[in-house]
Amino acid sequence: MQNLSKEIQSLLESKETQYFLKVARGFIELIEVKHIKEKEFYLEIHKKLSELYNAGLSLNSVELIHSNENTEFKIATEKRLEGKNVNLISSLGKDCFYWEVFDPTYEKENESTQGWLVDDIGDIYADLKEEVYKIDQIGTDEAIEDGLWQLKFGFTSHWGNHCVNALRALHYIYYEGKTTT
Repeated sequence: MQNLSKEIQSLLESKETQYFLKVARGFIELIEVKHIKEKEFYLEIHKKLSELYNAGLSLNSVELIHSNENTEFKIATEKRLEGKNVNLISSLGKDCFYWEVFDPTYEKENESTQGWLVDDIGDIYADLKEEVYKIDQIGTDEAIEDGLWQLKFGFTSHWGNHCVNALRALHYIYYEGKTTT
Protein backbone atom coordinates (compact mmCIF):
# COMPACT_ATOMS: atom_id res chain seq x y z
CA MET A 1 0.00 0.00 0.00
CA GLN A 2 1.03 3.54 -0.67
CA ASN A 3 1.85 6.01 2.05
CA LEU A 4 -1.47 6.38 3.79
CA SER A 5 -2.75 9.35 5.73
CA LYS A 6 -2.88 9.06 9.50
CA GLU A 7 -6.71 8.97 9.42
CA ILE A 8 -6.83 6.05 6.99
CA GLN A 9 -4.00 4.21 8.74
CA SER A 10 -5.88 4.59 12.02
CA LEU A 11 -9.11 3.29 10.46
CA LEU A 12 -7.31 0.28 9.01
CA GLU A 13 -5.55 -0.53 12.26
CA SER A 14 -8.65 -0.39 14.46
CA LYS A 15 -9.62 -3.74 15.98
CA GLU A 16 -13.14 -3.43 14.52
CA THR A 17 -11.84 -2.94 10.98
CA GLN A 18 -9.25 -5.68 11.32
CA TYR A 19 -11.85 -8.12 12.64
CA PHE A 20 -14.34 -7.23 9.92
CA LEU A 21 -11.78 -7.59 7.12
CA LYS A 22 -10.63 -10.95 8.49
CA VAL A 23 -14.22 -12.25 8.56
CA ALA A 24 -15.07 -10.78 5.13
CA ARG A 25 -11.97 -12.37 3.58
CA GLY A 26 -12.92 -15.70 5.19
CA PHE A 27 -16.41 -15.49 3.66
CA ILE A 28 -14.94 -14.67 0.23
CA GLU A 29 -12.47 -17.56 0.52
CA LEU A 30 -15.28 -19.99 1.33
CA ILE A 31 -17.21 -18.90 -1.75
CA GLU A 32 -14.10 -19.19 -3.92
CA VAL A 33 -12.67 -22.46 -2.63
CA LYS A 34 -12.34 -24.88 -5.54
CA HIS A 35 -13.44 -28.12 -3.90
CA ILE A 36 -15.71 -28.44 -0.90
CA LYS A 37 -18.26 -31.03 0.06
CA GLU A 38 -21.87 -29.96 0.29
CA LYS A 39 -22.17 -30.95 3.94
CA GLU A 40 -19.11 -28.89 4.89
CA PHE A 41 -20.21 -25.92 2.77
CA TYR A 42 -23.63 -25.59 4.43
CA LEU A 43 -22.15 -25.77 7.91
CA GLU A 44 -19.42 -23.27 7.07
CA ILE A 45 -21.64 -20.79 5.22
CA HIS A 46 -24.00 -20.69 8.21
CA LYS A 47 -21.08 -19.97 10.56
CA LYS A 48 -19.52 -17.39 8.23
CA LEU A 49 -22.79 -15.49 7.85
CA SER A 50 -23.18 -15.33 11.65
CA GLU A 51 -19.62 -14.03 12.04
CA LEU A 52 -20.10 -11.58 9.19
CA TYR A 53 -23.25 -10.08 10.67
CA ASN A 54 -21.59 -9.69 14.06
CA ALA A 55 -18.53 -8.08 12.46
CA GLY A 56 -20.77 -5.72 10.47
CA LEU A 57 -22.45 -4.58 13.68
CA SER A 58 -19.07 -3.60 15.12
CA LEU A 59 -17.67 -1.98 11.98
CA ASN A 60 -17.26 1.75 12.54
CA SER A 61 -18.89 4.33 10.29
CA VAL A 62 -16.48 6.29 8.14
CA GLU A 63 -16.63 10.01 7.44
CA LEU A 64 -15.61 10.70 3.85
CA ILE A 65 -12.63 13.05 3.72
CA HIS A 66 -10.52 11.75 0.82
CA SER A 67 -13.22 10.50 -1.54
CA ASN A 68 -16.68 11.59 -2.64
CA GLU A 69 -19.52 10.50 -4.91
CA ASN A 70 -17.46 11.44 -7.97
CA THR A 71 -14.43 9.32 -7.08
CA GLU A 72 -14.10 6.43 -9.54
CA PHE A 73 -12.23 3.18 -9.21
CA LYS A 74 -11.40 1.16 -12.29
CA ILE A 75 -12.28 -2.40 -11.32
CA ALA A 76 -12.90 -5.32 -13.67
CA THR A 77 -15.92 -6.47 -11.68
CA GLU A 78 -17.18 -9.22 -13.96
CA LYS A 79 -13.96 -11.19 -13.96
CA ARG A 80 -13.48 -11.10 -10.18
CA LEU A 81 -17.10 -11.90 -9.38
CA GLU A 82 -17.18 -15.29 -11.05
CA GLY A 83 -18.28 -16.96 -7.82
CA LYS A 84 -17.52 -20.63 -7.66
CA ASN A 85 -19.57 -21.93 -4.74
CA VAL A 86 -22.34 -19.34 -4.74
CA ASN A 87 -24.38 -21.80 -6.77
CA LEU A 88 -23.60 -24.75 -4.51
CA ILE A 89 -26.41 -23.45 -2.32
CA SER A 90 -28.81 -24.18 -5.20
CA SER A 91 -28.22 -27.89 -4.60
CA LEU A 92 -30.82 -27.47 -1.86
CA GLY A 93 -33.35 -27.55 -4.68
CA LYS A 94 -36.67 -26.02 -3.71
CA ASP A 95 -35.35 -25.39 -0.18
CA CYS A 96 -33.05 -22.63 -1.46
CA PHE A 97 -36.25 -20.58 -1.82
CA TYR A 98 -37.94 -19.21 1.29
CA TRP A 99 -40.73 -16.87 2.32
CA GLU A 100 -40.14 -13.52 3.99
CA VAL A 101 -41.79 -10.22 4.71
CA PHE A 102 -39.66 -7.54 3.09
CA ASP A 103 -39.76 -5.18 6.07
CA PRO A 104 -41.27 -6.94 9.11
CA THR A 105 -41.34 -3.66 11.07
CA TYR A 106 -43.57 -1.83 8.59
CA GLU A 107 -47.22 -2.59 9.28
CA LYS A 108 -48.51 -1.72 5.81
CA GLU A 109 -45.99 -3.89 4.03
CA ASN A 110 -46.82 -7.32 5.35
CA GLU A 111 -47.21 -9.29 2.13
CA SER A 112 -44.82 -12.19 2.00
CA THR A 113 -42.35 -12.42 -0.85
CA GLN A 114 -40.03 -15.16 -1.95
CA GLY A 115 -36.36 -15.00 -1.08
CA TRP A 116 -33.60 -17.02 -2.73
CA LEU A 117 -30.46 -18.13 -0.92
CA VAL A 118 -28.46 -18.08 -4.17
CA ASP A 119 -29.26 -14.37 -4.55
CA ASP A 120 -28.51 -13.65 -0.89
CA ILE A 121 -25.11 -15.35 -0.91
CA GLY A 122 -24.23 -13.95 -4.35
CA ASP A 123 -25.08 -10.36 -3.40
CA ILE A 124 -23.14 -10.56 -0.14
CA TYR A 125 -20.17 -12.01 -1.98
CA ALA A 126 -20.25 -9.34 -4.72
CA ASP A 127 -20.57 -6.45 -2.24
CA LEU A 128 -17.74 -7.68 -0.02
CA LYS A 129 -15.45 -8.69 -2.87
CA GLU A 130 -15.73 -5.28 -4.54
CA GLU A 131 -14.88 -3.29 -1.42
CA VAL A 132 -12.18 -5.61 -0.08
CA TYR A 133 -10.57 -5.43 -3.52
CA LYS A 134 -10.44 -1.61 -3.25
CA ILE A 135 -8.83 -1.88 0.16
CA ASP A 136 -6.35 -4.65 -0.63
CA GLN A 137 -5.48 -4.01 -4.28
CA ILE A 138 -5.95 -0.30 -4.97
CA GLY A 139 -4.85 0.70 -1.47
CA THR A 140 -5.01 4.49 -1.77
CA ASP A 141 -6.53 6.76 0.88
CA GLU A 142 -9.52 7.28 -1.40
CA ALA A 143 -10.04 3.58 -2.17
CA ILE A 144 -9.67 2.43 1.44
CA GLU A 145 -11.93 5.15 2.78
CA ASP A 146 -14.55 4.48 0.12
CA GLY A 147 -14.30 0.71 0.61
CA LEU A 148 -14.82 0.97 4.37
CA TRP A 149 -17.65 3.47 3.92
CA GLN A 150 -19.36 1.21 1.38
CA LEU A 151 -18.96 -1.86 3.60
CA LYS A 152 -20.71 -0.15 6.52
CA PHE A 153 -23.36 1.41 4.29
CA GLY A 154 -23.96 -1.95 2.60
CA PHE A 155 -24.34 -3.61 5.99
CA THR A 156 -27.10 -1.20 6.97
CA SER A 157 -28.84 -1.08 3.59
CA HIS A 158 -28.08 -4.12 1.42
CA TRP A 159 -25.82 -7.05 2.22
CA GLY A 160 -26.75 -6.95 5.93
CA ASN A 161 -30.39 -7.60 4.97
CA HIS A 162 -29.33 -10.50 2.75
CA CYS A 163 -27.23 -11.84 5.60
CA VAL A 164 -30.14 -11.80 8.08
CA ASN A 165 -32.49 -13.40 5.55
CA ALA A 166 -30.02 -16.13 4.62
CA LEU A 167 -29.25 -16.88 8.28
CA ARG A 168 -32.93 -17.27 9.09
CA ALA A 169 -33.58 -19.53 6.10
CA LEU A 170 -30.47 -21.63 6.73
CA HIS A 171 -31.40 -22.01 10.38
CA TYR A 172 -34.75 -23.55 9.45
CA ILE A 173 -33.25 -25.68 6.70
CA TYR A 174 -30.49 -26.90 8.96
CA TYR A 175 -32.37 -27.50 12.17
CA GLU A 176 -35.62 -28.72 10.66
CA GLY A 177 -33.73 -31.60 9.03
CA LYS A 178 -34.16 -30.44 5.43
CA THR A 179 -30.55 -31.16 4.53
CA THR A 180 -28.60 -34.35 4.68
CA THR A 181 -25.94 -32.61 6.74
